[in-house]
Amino acid sequence: MAEGDGSPRTQADKLRSVYNKKYKADELARTGVYDQRDVDNINSNDLYVSQFIRKTETIQDAADRLHEALKWRKEMGVRDLTETTFPLEFWNIGAMYFHSADKDGRKIIWLKIAKHRKDANLLPMIKKYFAYCFETAYNERPEDEIVLLFDMTNTGISNLDMEMIKFVITSFKIYYPALLGYLLIYEMPWLFNAAWRVVKTWLSQEAQKKLKFVNKNDIQEYIDKENLPEHMGGTDTYQFKYIPPEERENQGSSSSDAAKKRVTFAEQDSSYVSLCPDLNAESSSSTMAGSPRSNKNFNADLKNHHSESNSFMGRLLTISPAEDLKFKSGEGEKLPYDVICLKNTLPYPIAYKVKTTSPEKYKVRPSAGTVKPGSVEKVHVYLHQEHHHGLEKDKFLIMAVELNGDPPENMSEYWRTVPRENIMEHRLRCVQVRHLDSGDSPSMSADDQIEALSTKVDLLVERHDALQKSMKLLVVLQALTILLLVMFILYTSLYSGSNPPAVIEAQSNSTADRYCSGDLF
Repeated sequence: MAEGDGSPRTQADKLRSVYNKKYKADELARTGVYDQRDVDNINSNDLYVSQFIRKTETIQDAADRLHEALKWRKEMGVRDLTETTFPLEFWNIGAMYFHSADKDGRKIIWLKIAKHRKDANLLPMIKKYFAYCFETAYNERPEDEIVLLFDMTNTGISNLDMEMIKFVITSFKIYYPALLGYLLIYEMPWLFNAAWRVVKTWLSQEAQKKLKFVNKNDIQEYIDKENLPEHMGGTDTYQFKYIPPEERENQGSSSSDAAKKRVTFAEQDSSYVSLCPDLNAESSSSTMAGSPRSNKNFNADLKNHHSESNSFMGRLLTISPAEDLKFKSGEGEKLPYDVICLKNTLPYPIAYKVKTTSPEKYKVRPSAGTVKPGSVEKVHVYLHQEHHHGLEKDKFLIMAVELNGDPPENMSEYWRTVPRENIMEHRLRCVQVRHLDSGDSPSMSADDQIEALSTKVDLLVERHDALQKSMKLLVVLQALTILLLVMFILYTSLYSGSNPPAVIEAQSNSTADRYCSGDLF
């Protein structure tokens, strides 16, 4: 392999050098943060390591992204996922599968959005399924890109799942940064426009170029007609059908070496499911091997103020919120405040310090301290009542540095002697938010917009289902009304030309009586 500056070997060696200075991979593997097999891979696989390097970012950013990818792989148990990990229903529904290629020969993952229903209980299993598909595709052809095609034909509001979309984008952004060629979104309904505007905020300018909105008229710019299904204007009549491994083996020749080897994505189309109502939810909520024991505590700390998804994952600390500190006004005499959560997933303590551009406006408790391995520290930031205006210009700086052993007695002196390149820094903006009773809409970060939008979508789905039930009831009542009307018409038509026998008999008796009494004439 060439040893030039741009070769994978040279790029990988540069990243390994920076990465090893920041993270102790072997120690993280022993403590369960990493999978030892992944550590062995980054020590020997130049191509895998070099894919985390981007021209628009520093080598330190690449090291941080590599660290996050290794943590995620351990939490997800990526290396232990197999085809038999997932119930048969996950395969049979055919909501996701590999089939055909684009004009440049890239393998296409077809994702049928209309077959997906948002289900929080199934989401962990769905994420594992995505991880399995992406991992298998990458292992088959590490140097090749793939195309992800969102087929949104016949989709409705009940199919919109922002958490799933965010996971897919994060997978290509951090966990598999060189895998995606581009993302095709076919026939997106206008109802989803607001959601995709939020999605764009997650992407860099470079990543946004890989997002292609297509329809029946222009999709053939990317995929040939013979590789497109008929509803997209193509001639491909392929219908996905999952074949279990044992049946695939029986279909081949017993004497052929090809029949004996394991079928992979390159040889057999695979599929993905995002709705299996009959599945036992227990399988989707199993504990991830190696997950830090403090995760539950961290979620509880964030519950009242920030979601875990609204977090900045730095090389030393995970900081929540990721971008904005929000101070609510209009809540009586209570001081507006927000909470900064600092999570340490490393096996050694991290010292932190919080600074602000306007110390006279805020009270920070505590403003400095230490986060022990696997624990979370909360920093409360209070806004003084007399300083409710001009918060948009204020910023907070969170600084973090690793400690070798116990914290020194004089932390101020320690901070002055630490080289600047060893200090992790992250900045937060300040945002003033009116109390909800005021009727004004607060400024929201991208993650808050996602959460609000997801809530509205869930509400729309519930109202849509209730409306459908009401319509079905109205149809039944209308049918009953029509049936009663038809019976009434038949009844009146049958007896309109003749009187009932009882009436005739009564009339006859009345006539006889009148005749006998002489009143008839």
